Amino acid sequence: MEGLICCEDIWEFPVDDFLVLARPQASGLYILSPSARLLWDIFKADVPFRELVREFASICGISAKQAEHDVTRTLDEWRSGLLSPARSSPSSSAVSRVVPASCGADLFVYDCLIQGKHVRIILETAELAEEIAPRLESLRHSPSAPDFTFRVIEESDGFCIFCDQRLVGKEESVTAARNLLLQEIVRSCRDRDCLAVFHAGACGSSSRCALFPAGTQSGKTTLAAVLMKMGLTFYSDDSVLLERDTLSVPTMPFALMVREGSWDVLSPRFPELQNAPIVSRYGQRVRFLHPVGTKQDGHCEKVGVIVFVRYDRDSANEISSLDPLQALLRLQESGFWVAHDEQSIGAFLAWLQSTRSFTLNYSNVDEAASIIRRLVA
Repeated sequence: MEGLICCEDIWEFPVDDFLVLARPQASGLYILSPSARLLWDIFKADVPFRELVREFASICGISAKQAEHDVTRTLDEWRSGLLSPARSSPSSSAVSRVVPASCGADLFVYDCLIQGKHVRIILETAELAEEIAPRLESLRHSPSAPDFTFRVIEESDGFCIFCDQRLVGKEESVTAARNLLLQEIVRSCRDRDCLAVFHAGACGSSSRCALFPAGTQSGKTTLAAVLMKMGLTFYSDDSVLLERDTLSVPTMPFALMVREGSWDVLSPRFPELQNAPIVSRYGQRVRFLHPVGTKQDGHCEKVGVIVFVRYDRDSANEISSLDPLQALLRLQESGFWVAHDEQSIGAFLAWLQSTRSFTLNYSNVDEAASIIRRLVA
């Protein structure tokens, strides 16, 4: 095990019958199934490999050959990931960078009112403006002294996002830069830290909302729009923040990007969508829909339910419950971030255990929206 980090240096979080591990110096969670958790407990005793295999086979009731195969594969995975040597972290000088001068380039400047704060957003390139500006149109405000100034600049290896003079992050793609920028704007305006961030939509009331995580083009934006039309409060269709101390969900009051495949479904509900400009984004035609009936400085007090949604035009609407292990694995698939310290990870897992989770495959968006509406009633 020379060169690998020690088991004692790993954070452990028991959840029901499975285990979540995390490395203090590297982001990410490692989810161990009940059998992998058993192997981990034996492995920590630092017994010889043959004894490890023999004990694992005995407890699991499997053959020695099968146990050796399973143990070898799992240990190889741990050595290349969980227990691999720690990489050096970025230098403090890189983290404390300040925003550089504009170098005379043409800039795209937007003054907005977001969560009750005056925000100035400065984008360095037309590509950034095409990605970000349509989401800001309903939030535009007459110029005034900003509470926060955000600036996104392009460098050779990605995009840097600054708040005032502070670097808040760097992303490789313009899409990732947009996600981080909008998240950081809302977080800064509310002056609250985030426990977690999800690739998800969210709709509900002021007291309870449904969080519906999903991958790209899984139907969450269409579902969010239909729920909004039903009278539920719209909180987000793309990124959902879970605030640290209150576990509340703030409004992300940005326009919904509606792909061409959803125009026929949503245009009868939102006539304004038919007149919205058509924009080409990565080879797809899209329109932007401004949220309606949404308090731009609002929040939801609690996530009442998590529903992992997926649109499939050939399937019947089908909902089934998930246990915490299944829910956590599904969150990994859809994408999420959790603050990387021991207390925060523990708090996040406790929150997940206490929140009901379901999976919902749907072909009829009205029926799917009605199901979610009942779940948060």
